[in-house]
Amino acid sequence: MRQFSVITPTFNRAKYLPRVFESLCKQGDVDFEWVIIDDGSTDNTKEVACGFKTIFEIKYHYQENAGQKAALNKGFLIANSHISLSLDDDDRLLPNALEAVFRYFDAESGMFEHECACLSGLCQYENGDIIGKKFPHDYFVSDHIRYRMNKNIVGDKSEFWVTNILNKYSFPLIPNEKNIIPSILWSRIALKYKTLYVNSLFKEKSFFIGGLSDINASHKYPLGSELYYNECSLPPFSLKVQLENLSEYILFARKNKKMYKEIFLLAKNKHFFALGVIILLYKNIKSYFKKFPFLYKVWRLFKKQPKNWKIIQSKEDDLG
Repeated sequence: MRQFSVITPTFNRAKYLPRVFESLCKQGDVDFEWVIIDDGSTDNTKEVACGFKTIFEIKYHYQENAGQKAALNKGFLIANSHISLSLDDDDRLLPNALEAVFRYFDAESGMFEHECACLSGLCQYENGDIIGKKFPHDYFVSDHIRYRMNKNIVGDKSEFWVTNILNKYSFPLIPNEKNIIPSILWSRIALKYKTLYVNSLFKEKSFFIGGLSDINASHKYPLGSELYYNECSLPPFSLKVQLENLSEYILFARKNKKMYKEIFLLAKNKHFFALGVIILLYKNIKSYFKKFPFLYKVWRLFKKQPKNWKIIQSKEDDLG
């Protein structure tokens, strides 16, 4: 069994794979495999993937196009290592990142320090700027829900998972939808397992054109979004996050042509359902007023907001 499995799902982006490969060649004295899941590419992805000359093992697997999350599920199953990580085809690991991560791993227990199933660090842009927020603590044990979601720690992070635990889970696959908000899996795992958070940089992201970051995936894949927000409307999510997610669940359920009675019956959080409806109506009214400058000014005066007040549209974490 190797120390790491680096899983790269890819679709028609063969030209970016050499960048990933170059970063993997700078990982120092670490035993790892590179698992490339070709999600139905029609370019020369296979030739590029199988043409690298290297001392580490490359496992190439082709599947009919099913979406990134289906590709990751396959990669989780193929992985033969202590630790697995997803590395998109427009990502790069920073030099010696794997070596640094393995220092937090306890080979005797098969877990990260403090019996954690995951180590989460930071990502940077190509210019070196950190993506999103740093963690409030340089070294902290918690979980994805109580720490990241409840404290609104936004931005892509570098997650490294204990493979044996990751293999117990998989991304839910929705018929006719090829993606889903990735937090749905991390939130499910967080109900049982802890994560070790460190303010260390491990990964660089580029967000090239054509990637999932270009897509408003929550609206393109409404069935998956309905499932995600419904699941995330319960404790241990904070009350504020529960209500926000409940209103989003109702929104997407309506987009999916469900009637309010059915939405209520399927809702996991029925206690606050009425509040979720009220919050959604408030959002719709605010959005309506914003479309018309005069009405928006009246709305702003009515709300007694300062002149420089802006509605900041929340953004989902990168789905890539």
